[in-house]
Amino acid sequence: MSLFTSTSKEKRLAVRAGLFVAMGLAVAGIVVFFIGQESHLFKRQVIFHAYFDSVDGLSDQSPVWIGGLKVGRVNGVSFSEDLKDTRLDVEFQVVSAYADRVRADSVAKLTSMGVLGDKAVDISLGSANQPAVEHGGVVKSVSGGDLTKLVSSASRVMDNSVAISESLKDAVKLYADPALSRDLAKSISSLRAIMEEVEKGNGALHALIYDPRTGQEINTLLANASGAARRLDGALGHVEALLGEVRQGDGTAHALIYGQDGAVALRELGAAAGQLAGLLEDAKKSPNGAVHQLVYGDAKGMFADLGSAAADIKQITATVARGDGTLGALVADPSVYDDLREVLGNVKRNRILRALVRFSVSNRGALEHVGAPQTAPTPLTPAAATPTPAPPPPAAPTH
Repeated sequence: MSLFTSTSKEKRLAVRAGLFVAMGLAVAGIVVFFIGQESHLFKRQVIFHAYFDSVDGLSDQSPVWIGGLKVGRVNGVSFSEDLKDTRLDVEFQVVSAYADRVRADSVAKLTSMGVLGDKAVDISLGSANQPAVEHGGVVKSVSGGDLTKLVSSASRVMDNSVAISESLKDAVKLYADPALSRDLAKSISSLRAIMEEVEKGNGALHALIYDPRTGQEINTLLANASGAARRLDGALGHVEALLGEVRQGDGTAHALIYGQDGAVALRELGAAAGQLAGLLEDAKKSPNGAVHQLVYGDAKGMFADLGSAAADIKQITATVARGDGTLGALVADPSVYDDLREVLGNVKRNRILRALVRFSVSNRGALEHVGAPQTAPTPLTPAAATPTPAPPPPAAPTH
């Protein structure tokens, strides 16, 4: 039956049903409109990716914030295609009107939405001088603090607090022991006595703390130490200069250390040491040698002879000192010296004696030949047969 042929009652029912359906459609449209406005269903979206070590509490449709403003939602969470990469890939979309806020220096982190553990992706605002992240690009990410970590940290803090309280309880029990209290009181009393002795006594600590002269002496000591350090530094400088001169100069030390002559000298020194060792070994194995007798033999006889010779020398010097004998007279009697001086002076003044001395010196070889054993004469050559005339005798001195 159609509406034009129905009764008025049926018409009213149809009108009511139509109005109800229209109102329902209007409400549904309004709801869809507001939902679309909130979730940006009717706006163009830009896709981004971010990688996290853990996404506990994050799911599809979780909100995406930029600086606290909701600008998109999470599309899905998946594992990386690379098995070596243990991070989780979070794909999310952002309304294109806000996509240019996601820059190269923007950082994405997971933020708790409440005590239930739900998460949201929070992206920091990027700098204007940084390039924008392109569609499908990756946003840098960090592990942000969340309620789960906070609860875990609080649990560890509580466990540590309980352990500390148990330790304090045990410590209090120890200090509650009467014997420990007495020992502690004695220790404090001894410490007080020591401090009083330091304050009022005459010991080193009292002088160190209360005597100004000790401070002056310490300052003097430090000044002396500083001077010694400077002198030591100067000495080290001289040593460095000396080593530099040895290294760069051309002296004996440089030649000994850096030159070939040094190696030769060391080899010769080693050879000399070997020869000396051989001589010592020979002296040790030769019982009749003087060195062996001096080192290993019985030197009593030699020392006895030396003592006897020393005694004879002592006796001779004593005789000379007393003036006995010719040497004694020469040493002790000045008249003998004067006579000898006078004789020598007369010889020097006598011309005949001087001539005889000259003749004897010039013919010393012929005089030595006189009285020598006679040998067979050798034939003389014609040149040797001619005798050499003797020099004329000196003229007699005139007085």
